[in-house]
Amino acid sequence: MFIIVYIPYQIGSTNPTPTHTLYNANPMKKLNYELQGSLDTVKNETIAKHKTIDNKDSNDNDDDDDVDDERETVSGKLPLYYVENSKCRIPFIDPFAAEVMEHYKPEVFETCSNESDLVQPIFDITRTRYVLHINETLVAQKLNSSDDEYNCYYQEITRNVNHDSYNDPLPQIYFSQGYVVPLHVQGMILACHEAANTSNVLQKDAYALVQYKPLPAADPKETTPRKPSVIMFGIDSMSRINFRRTMPKVYKLLTRRGWYEMQGYNKVGDNTFPNLMAILSGYLPDSAKEKVCDTDNKGCFDRMPFIWKYLKGAGYLTAYAEDECDINTFNYVKPGFVEPPVDYYYRPFLKAFQGEMDTWKCASCTLKYCIGRRVQSSYVYDYAKEFAKRYVDERPIWGLFWSSSFSHDSYSMPSKMENFTLQYLLDFKQDGVFKQSIVIFFSDHGARYGTLSSYSSGFLEERLPMMFIYLPPWFRAKYPEYVKALELNRNRLTSNYDLHNTLKHIVELGQLPSFPKLPKASDCPQCQSLFYPVKEIRTCAEAGISEHYCTCQPYKRISADWSDRIAHGVIGRINDYLWGRNFSSLCANLTLSYVHKTEIKIETNMSFHDELPTVDVAFYRTKFKVQQNSADFFATVLYNNVTDHVDVNVETISRTNSYEEDSTYLIDVLNEDKEHKGHDKILNESKDCENSDLLNVDLIAIHNKEHKGQKGIRNESTEESADICVSDDRPRNSLETPCVGVESIDDQLADMMTKPLPAVRFLSLRNQMCLTED
Repeated sequence: MFIIVYIPYQIGSTNPTPTHTLYNANPMKKLNYELQGSLDTVKNETIAKHKTIDNKDSNDNDDDDDVDDERETVSGKLPLYYVENSKCRIPFIDPFAAEVMEHYKPEVFETCSNESDLVQPIFDITRTRYVLHINETLVAQKLNSSDDEYNCYYQEITRNVNHDSYNDPLPQIYFSQGYVVPLHVQGMILACHEAANTSNVLQKDAYALVQYKPLPAADPKETTPRKPSVIMFGIDSMSRINFRRTMPKVYKLLTRRGWYEMQGYNKVGDNTFPNLMAILSGYLPDSAKEKVCDTDNKGCFDRMPFIWKYLKGAGYLTAYAEDECDINTFNYVKPGFVEPPVDYYYRPFLKAFQGEMDTWKCASCTLKYCIGRRVQSSYVYDYAKEFAKRYVDERPIWGLFWSSSFSHDSYSMPSKMENFTLQYLLDFKQDGVFKQSIVIFFSDHGARYGTLSSYSSGFLEERLPMMFIYLPPWFRAKYPEYVKALELNRNRLTSNYDLHNTLKHIVELGQLPSFPKLPKASDCPQCQSLFYPVKEIRTCAEAGISEHYCTCQPYKRISADWSDRIAHGVIGRINDYLWGRNFSSLCANLTLSYVHKTEIKIETNMSFHDELPTVDVAFYRTKFKVQQNSADFFATVLYNNVTDHVDVNVETISRTNSYEEDSTYLIDVLNEDKEHKGHDKILNESKDCENSDLLNVDLIAIHNKEHKGQKGIRNESTEESADICVSDDRPRNSLETPCVGVESIDDQLADMMTKPLPAVRFLSLRNQMCLTED
């Protein structure tokens, strides 16, 4: 996409020759032969990469990172657990298990265009300015003549403050060969066309520019320790298990010396937003609402104590870029930022490219695969390369570069992008990023729905995102105790809050001794930096992981015939619940259609991998469909296999598919017929505001007309809502129901059984459970 020139740009030269191309129209360059491999190769190596004894590094030069981190295998068998102690046993899952590989098919990469770039921004190192280079040979080929005239123009992209988006592109500015781009231009859409026929567009393209910011003058009296740069690459919805399965070559690269995988890394929230909030701010959304501000309100994210504020205060340049703008972490049903949160903020540019350029979806895609001539994720990775190349040898930098476009909706599509992603990482190494920087390659969670969730390992796939940390040679040499800590922490329980504290630890490393200690993650007082050894025996509560997401005692799918009795028992409890609240005249008596799945909780005295023993009483999770309106429900219950008794709090049962029509029907009936017994009280409760707070609550709760029927919608309410008055003292705009496709339940069953039922929750539960006969 970009070109870096290390010689002064020659004034008057019409065709400068670039020495280093950062983007190729066909990114499938020749890969390092050492990383060529297959699924079978990585499958065999998986045995030798787990439960091993580390050899001490004998040499910390950079070339040493080009070889695999050799280890002595303790056993010739696959390990049984990622983490194993008296309080926590996280089972190891074979990525290549037969039940998965029977259906998994790697996908093939598709290019968006085979054309070379007609116009490229060239960064002139001497002048620290971008220059636009026109490929005149390609122009002649497109015009079938070297004599025909052509014109090229660009339109500047600027940020729209009110909507955290972009303004309409500015008027066209025509340019010729060697045009020096003004410093204020950070994004542009450009095109060239035949001079005599403006409709004959030769090529259209789009670029975001990392315009150079001069290094501020340093205080000669202060000498601070060397500050490591930090580059964070995130791939949405990628478990450590699926990462090995779909990107074995990339995984092999990340097992080389200097890389440390946190195999006990456990998510703390359901979807992207809470998990990134925990990493970047140390808060989950609910606690942030109580302690800082309501993230649904405009301006809140600008007030949030995000990690980039601490880094910027410590002298770091900061950058943040995400692809797939429609589901950006801080913008999907969220207000986004008022001011740019970092020095280099990519959203307005990609938003413009998406809106002003042609887009294309591949056959297996649900999200946009191509924007203009390029694969969507390449815009983010190219921006990362430009940012790193511009500054990594000059000053400390931090950047978060996040991709959702090829992983959010498909567990197999990352295989399509394997070589693509690998080549970018190799390019970063060639550009010197790994000599200077700590690199974090991670995800927010695994697949929360779809094929993977149906396997016996689905519970773990969802909750165990990948987490790899790379330390550069100079850092390993200077801080050997931190290297030792990461090695110890490989197979210990860790969480997002530990990563947050690690980032703050990095900030502190570059400060004078008098610099005050930074506050640790607010939502996890016992969490710590990963540069210190984590307690070997650690509970999920100590790591800030709620019971629902904890994998120390995971759930495993069972297929026994008797397990259907659990769903029957739950349905009986729902029917009793509706009858007891005088809704039997409106709501159909629910009956079971079939059971999607039933899972049993594996206690610490049980083995995930062995045949499950017969137990009288245990916790189960069941997902089932009823015959009425094909409604799907999901519940956690305590079931007695002897007495057939089901103990469940109906308030925790989730409806996991859209129920717009059910809700609309119920609301219409309540409005039209207020004579039904008990209904006046409920309706009055929603209208009488004298002693209550007014809540903006989604009556339809889970449905989203724009995405109706689609899975993978993030766990936020729709904007279509109604005002309801409730008598509890909850803060304004609290949300009480989960989103379609999200199996969100209250985790502390015992506590839930004692909680009073708020009126707003009562109304939303009626909507999702009260069904009519088809």
